[in-house]
Amino acid sequence: MPITKMSLEIQRKPFKTPFLSSAKREGGSGSKAYRCKEISYSNRQVSKEERILNEQIKKIRRDNTTLQNSLKILRKYERELEVLELIVKWRSICQAGMAYLMNSTLLKVNKMGGYEELIRKEVEAEKRRLEYQFAGRLQDEVDGVLDSEEFKALPESEQQWLRKDLQQKVDSNEKLQQNEIKKLDSKLNDSTNKQMTMQELANRLKVDYVLIFEV
Repeated sequence: MPITKMSLEIQRKPFKTPFLSSAKREGGSGSKAYRCKEISYSNRQVSKEERILNEQIKKIRRDNTTLQNSLKILRKYERELEVLELIVKWRSICQAGMAYLMNSTLLKVNKMGGYEELIRKEVEAEKRRLEYQFAGRLQDEVDGVLDSEEFKALPESEQQWLRKDLQQKVDSNEKLQQNEIKKLDSKLNDSTNKQMTMQELANRLKVDYVLIFEV
């Protein structure tokens, strides 16, 4: 085959390696890009670890807050238990005291003739008080008005009107007195064949029965 000028030029052409990477063909710029990628990847890893660490810190803080609230609730519950124990203690003391007073009262009542006799005497005393309050005192006031010089100086028509007004007040008070007496008679009838109860004793002593005996 004859050697021509064109064939010589083709043979002088430098040989290129077909598998040479583009990064190497570009020289130093490829290595810089590679290092930048490594740094970027490393930064992403650090950011991820920071996020994980921050989440763990937040979780620890939440757990700590929950623990503190739980301790507060526990202390409050312990305090409530102490209060309940004191309530039970003093309720027992009050119950024992009321039981002692009840026994003493029943002994005195029996010496008086029994519970019914006690109520009868109380009813009679209350009737006397009502009679003085509704009738005696008011009648004294009416008599004082009618015997006064001011009343006698009034014209006859005004005297009659005032007498009528005073009498209406007397009648009204008498009705109130009779209603109260009926209540007292009913109380006496209800006391037949009965005994004093702890609740009645508490009422007489002005003590809260529910607070001492009922939970």
